[in-house]
Formats: sequence, C-alpha cells, structure tokens
Amino acid sequence: MLVGGVIDDFGFSEQQAGYIASLEGLGLVLASLVAALWIRRVSWVKMLAVALIATALLNLLSAQLNQFMPLLAVRFMAGFTGGSIFALTVAALGDNRHPDRAFGIAQVVQGAMMFFAFAGAAHILAQWTVSGLFHMLAAPALLMLLALPRYPSAGAQRTAVRGAGGAAPNYTRLIWIGLLASFLFFSNIFGFWAYIERIGQGAGLAIETIGLALGASQFAAIVGAGAAAIAGARYGRAAPLALALIGQMLVLWLLVGQFTTFTFYLGAGLFQALFVLANSYQLGVISKIDLKGNFLVLVTGFQGLGAAVGPGIAASLIDNGDYSRINMMAALFCGVSIAMFFFIIHRTRHIGSPVAEAEGSVAV
Repeated sequence: MLVGGVIDDFGFSEQQAGYIASLEGLGLVLASLVAALWIRRVSWVKMLAVALIATALLNLLSAQLNQFMPLLAVRFMAGFTGGSIFALTVAALGDNRHPDRAFGIAQVVQGAMMFFAFAGAAHILAQWTVSGLFHMLAAPALLMLLALPRYPSAGAQRTAVRGAGGAAPNYTRLIWIGLLASFLFFSNIFGFWAYIERIGQGAGLAIETIGLALGASQFAAIVGAGAAAIAGARYGRAAPLALALIGQMLVLWLLVGQFTTFTFYLGAGLFQALFVLANSYQLGVISKIDLKGNFLVLVTGFQGLGAAVGPGIAASLIDNGDYSRINMMAALFCGVSIAMFFFIIHRTRHIGSPVAEAEGSVAV
C-alpha cells in the first residue's frame, strides 16, 4: 500500500511511485551482489545487527520526507540494508539439509508478520498517512534485534558440510538459468502486486475493503508457506510449481476490469499463497545444485532485481487507468519462469541434495 500512499499523500504520479519501488528493489539487488563477497567471511550476527539498525533508521527518515528525489535516495538505501538482511537469512536457510521445508517455515513467520501489517495498514494510512506506514516498517527491524543471540555466528561450518560430498558435476549453467527464472518470477509478482491496490480501486472497491483483502492475503501466504514446510520434497518440486503456475494464471485472468469483492479476496489470497509456495520450491531447486552454497545469495539479488524492475515495467504499461496489460505481462513472465524451473528439475532429476549427501541423509 506504500505505492498508493505516496501517490495519495505525497502527490506523486503513478510512474514516480513505481520508480521509487523499483529503485528500492535495485538497492536490494546491489546489496545481494556485494554480499556474495563477504557472506562466508564475516560475523553474521554483527552484520545483521548493523543492517537491522540501519533499516529501522532509514524507514523513520522516510516518514519525514515528501519530496521525490530525497525519498528516492533514502528508499534506495533502505533497499540496500534490507537486501543485506535478506542475504544473511537466505544463506542460513539454504545451508539447511531440507531447504524447501526451511524456506517454508521462514515464510510462515514472514507471512504472519505481513498479515498483521496489512490488516492494520489501511487504518494507519487513514490516521497517519503514508508516514505512519514507514514507522510501521521500522518496528520489525528493531524487534528482530532480540533474536540475534540465537542467530548463527557465521556460515563457515555449513560451507564445509556442503563441500564434504566430494567431486560433483558442474551445474553452473543450470544455476544461471535458475537465476534468470527467479528474476522473471519476481518481476511478475511485484509488477502485479505493486498496483493491486489501484486495480481494486479501478474495479470500484473501497480502500478499506482492499486493505482487509490484502491483510487476508497474508494469512493465505502463511497457508502456502505452511504447505511447503509440511510437504517438503515429499511430492517433488515440479508438482507444486505446476500448481502455482495454473493458480496464478487464473488469478491474473480474474482480476481484470470489473470484479466483485469476493473475487478480489479470492484472487489476492490465492496469488500470495501460490507465490510463497512456489518461492520455497524454486529456492530448493537452486539449493540442490549449488554444491558450495555460494549462489543462493545471488538468488536474492536476481529476485530483488525482478522486484525492482517489475513495478517499473508495470508503470510503463498503464494506459489511462487501464491496468489489464500489467496482468498480461505478469502472466507471460510467470509462465516462462516456471517453465525454466521445470527444465532444471528435469536435467537434475537423478541427483540429491549436497547437504543431505554430505551428511548421509535422504536425498530430496
């Protein structure tokens, strides 16, 4: 709802709001690329503490700005610190023996936080404008500081475990295909989601209704993440990704033009549930063939690049309040990206998890 907030409260155009969202995502991308240089060399706890404090302060500063260029710069920096947090989290989860399940559990926690955030966002936006939303974003970063004593100090031990499997084929080309697929998938997700509030308003829905629907969608995201956490690799990775493809295509078809409140609730919830479900398995696909654990940090960068570029592409497709071309773009990117993951799964169907093999456990 930040996109709509900066449009309504700060007077920015839809294009300017999209560019702010895109540049924040580009900060995340840069942080992820830089993280590949230090992720296995520094104290994760110290780096995470710095990133959390900086993220909180930048969100508080954003609440005081209502001019385009200063806010653009601050949101870029917030994206950079947020990207560092994301990189540290993904590196730790990717070193788990069962990455699909680990990513699913992490997204359950994230989804719970987002559920309460979206549920209260409309009220905060009405009472304190978009500045209140920036204050709300600072709170989780400060609360996460309390968890630092239980965070892994570094990834060196996990890296050693990954390398214990001995000589293995080189899957670098497939990993790069996975990175590109991650970029396309997140372009689809964030390009569409950045304007879902405006799409709802275009269908005649009240802002309060939209806020409640987006809040409910975060509960649906918890369900999707929980499904990944419970199922793990029990049903493979191709079947959950196929389910996500079919479901998201359905949503993008339903949320075009005029639709009912029920359709909006259903579409937003299904879109979020399938997004987090697919994301868990996509990360699992790349973790399986990333034998040294170095590429997962780059995954966050390519996902962030998609999240940054998606809203910008979507902004360029708006035609006098007509958002239907955004849906078409999202459907195209979704289909191509999941097809690429199908290709990777097919090419690597005979190998198991490097972590599982190193520890003598069951292959995923």
